[in-house]
Amino acid sequence: MIRLGMIGLGKWGQVLARSAQQSSRFRISHGYSRSASTRAAFSSTFNIVCPDDVQVMLQDPGIEGIILSLPNELHLPYALMCAEAGKHIYIEKPITNELADARIIKEVSEQQGIGVFVGHCAKLLSGVQFIKQAIDAGNLGDICMIEGRFSNERALNLTPADWRWYQEKAPGGPLSQIAIHQFDVLRYLGGKIKSVNAISARKSPACPEVEDQWVIGLHFESGALGSVNSSWTAPGVFEVRVMGTKGLMHYAIDQTLWGSAHRLHEGATLYWQKTGQSSKQAISLALNETDMFAMELDLFVDLIQGNPQPNFDAQYGMEILGMVESARMSNKQGGLSVNLIDLMAAVTKT
Repeated sequence: MIRLGMIGLGKWGQVLARSAQQSSRFRISHGYSRSASTRAAFSSTFNIVCPDDVQVMLQDPGIEGIILSLPNELHLPYALMCAEAGKHIYIEKPITNELADARIIKEVSEQQGIGVFVGHCAKLLSGVQFIKQAIDAGNLGDICMIEGRFSNERALNLTPADWRWYQEKAPGGPLSQIAIHQFDVLRYLGGKIKSVNAISARKSPACPEVEDQWVIGLHFESGALGSVNSSWTAPGVFEVRVMGTKGLMHYAIDQTLWGSAHRLHEGATLYWQKTGQSSKQAISLALNETDMFAMELDLFVDLIQGNPQPNFDAQYGMEILGMVESARMSNKQGGLSVNLIDLMAAVTKT
């Protein structure tokens, strides 16, 4: 059985730890937080060893991979510590806050011969997988447009005590925190993206540093168009709509269940409306119970065992982060289109 460690034992670390308990292939044996009380609570809840020195975990030869569930600005320093210790790395999205830092992780990990897995889990949602199969089978014809929406109410309650308040720590607010999940989904369903344009607004009464509303336009290399809308001041919504010459599919989940992935099939809907039909004739497709968090951790173990994961690796994580940076650049330029291909090429050459 593969042994893993975890750094960052807060809310999201606990979500991943619960999902990990389902596996017979791996187990999380050690955890680390800078907070003694957090270590104690986590150890008690999950029966996991939580030393007060992170090096105890990093120097354990029996631990093959480390899960990083930390605030974004800590991804780089801890990823470098893991790489230097020869541990494969799982990093919660985004890979980092800046492309320059992501490039460092990619280069160091390659030098050390270890794998990097970025937790872009949304494409593992059962409805997204169903749509992908339909696209690949040609059931939707030539894909013309893909729309994604992801909103929640986080900015209504933000305070300066939360790292997400700050532009430096959570660039663009929902852009780098939840809209990025839709970037992953649209990239997965529609292929590579050529350019990005975006506009933002601030509507939260809490008045954080970050923007809290985004409308992003995408131009795929295939010629298809895409859009992502994301709000941090609205009820929870996660929806994907794919339109092609033979029909469309519309997938929606109960976003309030996001942290309980095994329940996301409850109340979820997936409709298939064929060309020539009215919306009343759309077919409702059944969705099975799945757990995207358990699935991604299982894929991380596959990576540790030598099976590449190109839809989750450092290069992929950089591409998705490039969409975030392109949207921010476009917003600063009044919504002008930013060429993502040129941006990524410039980062590679630097």
